[in-house]
Amino acid sequence: MIPPLCAFGKLERDDFGVVSDWHPLVDHMIDVAVCFECLSACRSIRRSMEKAAGRELDERDIARLSVLVFLHDIGKANSGFQAKRWKNKEDIPLEWPNHAGHGIEAIKLFYETLARQPIEQLIERICAWGDAIEPLLIASISHHGRPLNDHPGDWNKNIWKQVADAYDPAVVLKSIGEHAETIFPKAFELEGKPLPNAPSFGHLFAGLVQLADWLGSDTRFFPFSEKDEDRIVTAKKKAREAIAVIGLDAEDWRGNLNKRSPTFSNVFGISRPRPIQEAMSDDNLGPLVILESETGSGKTEAALWRFVHLFSVGAVDSLYFALPTRVAASQVYNRVQSAIKNMWPEKSPLTIRALPGYVNADGGDVSQLPNFKVLWSDILDDEKAPQRWAAESAKRFLAAPVAVGTIDQALLGALQVRHAHLRHAMLSRSLLVVDEVHASDPYMTVLLEHLLKAHLNNGGQALLLSATLGSSARNRYLALAPKAKRPQTRSMTFEAACAIPYPAISDQKQTRVVAATGNNKTVAWTAYDIIDSPDKIANMAISAAKFGAKVLVIRNTVPAAIATLAAIEGSIPDKAWLFTVNKVATLHHSRFSRQDRPVMDKAIEAQLGKQRPLGPLIVVGTQTLEQSLDIDADILITDLCPMDVLLQRVGRLHRHIREAQERPEEFQSAKAWVLTPAGHDLDPLVDRSKHGLGIFHNGGGVYADLRMLEATRALLAERPVVSIPADNRYLVEAATHPEILDSIQVAKGELWQTLGQKIEGDTGARQTIARLQALDFEQTFGEQEFPNDVQIATRLGAQDRILRFEPALTGPFGEPLKELPVRHHLLPGNLSPDTEPMVTSQTETSITFRLGDAQFRYTRLGLERLKDNRISDAGGLP
Repeated sequence: MIPPLCAFGKLERDDFGVVSDWHPLVDHMIDVAVCFECLSACRSIRRSMEKAAGRELDERDIARLSVLVFLHDIGKANSGFQAKRWKNKEDIPLEWPNHAGHGIEAIKLFYETLARQPIEQLIERICAWGDAIEPLLIASISHHGRPLNDHPGDWNKNIWKQVADAYDPAVVLKSIGEHAETIFPKAFELEGKPLPNAPSFGHLFAGLVQLADWLGSDTRFFPFSEKDEDRIVTAKKKAREAIAVIGLDAEDWRGNLNKRSPTFSNVFGISRPRPIQEAMSDDNLGPLVILESETGSGKTEAALWRFVHLFSVGAVDSLYFALPTRVAASQVYNRVQSAIKNMWPEKSPLTIRALPGYVNADGGDVSQLPNFKVLWSDILDDEKAPQRWAAESAKRFLAAPVAVGTIDQALLGALQVRHAHLRHAMLSRSLLVVDEVHASDPYMTVLLEHLLKAHLNNGGQALLLSATLGSSARNRYLALAPKAKRPQTRSMTFEAACAIPYPAISDQKQTRVVAATGNNKTVAWTAYDIIDSPDKIANMAISAAKFGAKVLVIRNTVPAAIATLAAIEGSIPDKAWLFTVNKVATLHHSRFSRQDRPVMDKAIEAQLGKQRPLGPLIVVGTQTLEQSLDIDADILITDLCPMDVLLQRVGRLHRHIREAQERPEEFQSAKAWVLTPAGHDLDPLVDRSKHGLGIFHNGGGVYADLRMLEATRALLAERPVVSIPADNRYLVEAATHPEILDSIQVAKGELWQTLGQKIEGDTGARQTIARLQALDFEQTFGEQEFPNDVQIATRLGAQDRILRFEPALTGPFGEPLKELPVRHHLLPGNLSPDTEPMVTSQTETSITFRLGDAQFRYTRLGLERLKDNRISDAGGLP
């Protein structure tokens, strides 16, 4: 039991809920404060703090900030919180108050004259540190993830009163004040500048306090105090060890990297870098760099080489590689992990796959256990587990030395959501790489711009990757860089936009011409108005396969892809021509389990990748085929899509240079057959979306802007043969530039002008929502309160669902079925979050289950929702 007059900071209970061990409150406050002090000594964290502060920080500044961090849990001194030594409220003795928190209670403490008397002298002294004290202290007290503030209203003042002879908050508060002056004496020297009052500094400080609290609360690093322990001494040692183990202090890795000085060939196994890759080690590049180069030109390796350069010179301490989808992140993770191992052959930094529910850390998968604990699949003891601390919670992903995940993890640091400041602070150490940056919708684009501005203002580095980025988007991003010298926000004319060189590397100072990779290809594309005819599409694919071609068929929606595969299977002369997974014929799209997807990706790269075997092959799928997979087709059959997406798909065509005998004579040059509606007429799609083209009746859509689709269709006729990448700039601008879109809607008449207005209105609405939900780093911490009644997410719209099957079932490819994503438009209405799937039947090839009042089937074709024994799609998204 906790002795009388003593305050606990942390408790452990036995199986009966009785306190079995406790950690003194002051000792826990010491743990967190010295964690912050050690974090402040890390190179990139200190750089970010000084950038946000607008000045250098000396030892006195750090000591004063550490005092404020020390006070983060001062609210726990109240009697109501200390009453939590009794787990059940009915067990609390009558003289004690009921359970209370320690956040608002701490803020109230500083405004209640009688309650704060024991620390009156401490308050007076810290108030002399400048006007920033109040928001910084609030930031420290708000360490549980959301800003707190003092609101008028009823609260139990008795929690700060003495409880008979059992407990006296005044005694504990006095001890806290004395410890603050003993631990950090330099903080209380009379000299010194006021603490930084820049709002951005307050937000960064809030995130660092949260990080320090998470570290200082982990008993693997900070076990409970022992009798007669000098916690001040031991805590500093434990803090240094924890920060080193996790990788927040990167100096040893930097020293080892610079000692080895690995070459590009050492890291990637490539004899020499391509021009875009070599340019990434240029010291003259600014903190925000945009790299535009064709698909397959090595942008991933260029980004990693940029990281090598920045890390070696101490400009960053970590890397976050952000991709638009989970599938793309999984693919890139393996490449990044391999490169990191080559950079550091011994004791390399931790590389994690930062995908909730699909986490991997240097080869180990994680399982969640009760009480927030985890189990790593490849660790037999707990010795190595602390190194993977950052991978144990999605909120900590960005603390990893190297992480690969979706853009969502980064965007959560720019929204008014719990622990946004923690993510913001951890990201400030990093090179943030955003791949396929053109793939963001208007809502996500505003959030990304907001995130980048805050990241760059903290001294962070960013690299944006795109096959081709429209001039409007490129200019907006470049304007975010600190001290951007070019008038980037000014709109370019269509002619000026087309004149920008390609490939190109842009920063706030200039756009630089970069030599192409040399892998130029000529593509002949032709439009066929048979998008509604699976049988005709199947005949096209089979006719190409008869020549021995590798045929890639990309449809915009899953139902269209399934219908196409069915038509092919009904006519194909040899089933061996079909794409298979574990000898089962299938297709490639997003509605497969998390266990089947990696197997499918491995299979498709084996059958259609760089080392593909000879002979015919037909692969059918959706947008999952157009990103991150290293596949190489002889002929592409694709639905109409926006030009930038079409170029992505074309990037899977003749991706690698091959000997003549490796491609059929008929397909020695690249060909793309683009599927369009009957008569190549898009007008009917204005009223009714189909095949992912146009706006759905309830809003949104796969490719909603028909103006871009019409511009793309027109370009197929205008330029039936194009040179890639030489024509990329013109093709994208001619299908996305505002001047072109305006001319299309004028030429097409009133119906299309109304469509344009609707699209612009929807874009504006999404941008407004993003601005309202974004975290305002220019507002003093605490003035912006996070909403309680609004669901805020990184992507607008309904949320998908992850179904879990325990015990695991056997899926159609022989893999265990454990987790199955369900797209939001397939879910039944009014589905409870607690609803679990109920399996109704299972065969070797099919699993049928109910979810609420809906029935689903999972087969070699993926997940389908059934209705009256028919497949229902409810929207047709990919």
